[in-house]
Amino acid sequence: MANYAIIRTGGKQYRAEPGAQLTIEKIEGERGGSVSFEDVLFVRAEDAIKIGAPLLAGVMVRATIVEQTRDKKVLIHKHKKRKKYRKTQGHRQWITRVRIEEIVA
Repeated sequence: MANYAIIRTGGKQYRAEPGAQLTIEKIEGERGGSVSFEDVLFVRAEDAIKIGAPLLAGVMVRATIVEQTRDKKVLIHKHKKRKKYRKTQGHRQWITRVRIEEIVA
């Protein structure tokens, strides 16, 4: 079985495996920089499983920032019938792509 961890960042949970790339909400750092996630909820290593309550102590996931960019545009359209009111807006969220290097337990 593959080794993986469930991490929490930006109010969301992600499955982190060594070598995988994740698209997460923007975090501070430069391209090529290193980041570590200490909010680890679950770890599976070989046949051993560790579940936090809510977090695991002494476990972290190290990653490298691949890219700081913006996501696809989301269109917001507001309309009121019979009042000649229409409004269209766009929004592009800042995102960070990270590559998971290792899970340190």
